[in-house]
Amino acid sequence: MPNFQVGTGLREAGVFNPADIQKGMTARDRDGENLGLITAVDAAGFLIEKGSYFPRDYRVSFSDVTDIDRDDVYLREDLASLPGVRPDVLAARGEVARRLPLQHDLTGALGVAPGDWER
Repeated sequence: MPNFQVGTGLREAGVFNPADIQKGMTARDRDGENLGLITAVDAAGFLIEKGSYFPRDYRVSFSDVTDIDRDDVYLREDLASLPGVRPDVLAARGEVARRLPLQHDLTGALGVAPGDWER
């Protein structure tokens, strides 16, 4: 698989290989919030375990990852921007879901278009 170089502005740009993402690593949002453990990895992405934030296992595309730091995988979006987060969790935190329009990426997974990140 190719190496990706990406950055969010909140974390230093990193170079990572999607093959480095392994079952048992911790998935985090762009602010470092622990979203849960990665339970499976395949050619298109990985699954974050069902738990406090997600009512069922949550699929993530490799294109939604910004960095890997030891056993942590950082996603491009913050918790309120992730589709599938339980509404009661956001309400308890005083947050409102922020959704960007989803588009298919080259792997067939849904994601946001690069121009939407600046909105």
